[in-house]
Amino acid sequence: MPEETDLDAKIKDLYHKGAGLVILTKGSKGATAYLKVGDVVNVSVPEVTVADTVGAGDTFNAGFLAKLYSLGLLDKVTLAKVTGNEILQALDYAAKVAAVTVSRSGANPPYLAEL
Repeated sequence: MPEETDLDAKIKDLYHKGAGLVILTKGSKGATAYLKVGDVVNVSVPEVTVADTVGAGDTFNAGFLAKLYSLGLLDKVTLAKVTGNEILQALDYAAKVAAVTVSRSGANPPYLAEL
């Protein structure tokens, strides 16, 4: 999407293309989820000493999906009815998982036992 397009227009375009949820990650400034029903959910990230950002996005996405799975929300029918609180839980978990990854050198995500 063109850079000059504002965020609201980009989100609406993604919904028009079939997205039901849009997540914007903002590094140390946290992440925001935009639900198609109009809810907006924000999460901050834990403060860590950053060693390397390689793998942060992949780890964030994996953490988000893992939390949705653990909440029983990772299927199309259930995900279509997800609440802001459930998304907040998944975003928060994803931020914590990614924080561990960036505190290490290389793409080195945490094991479940480390969380």
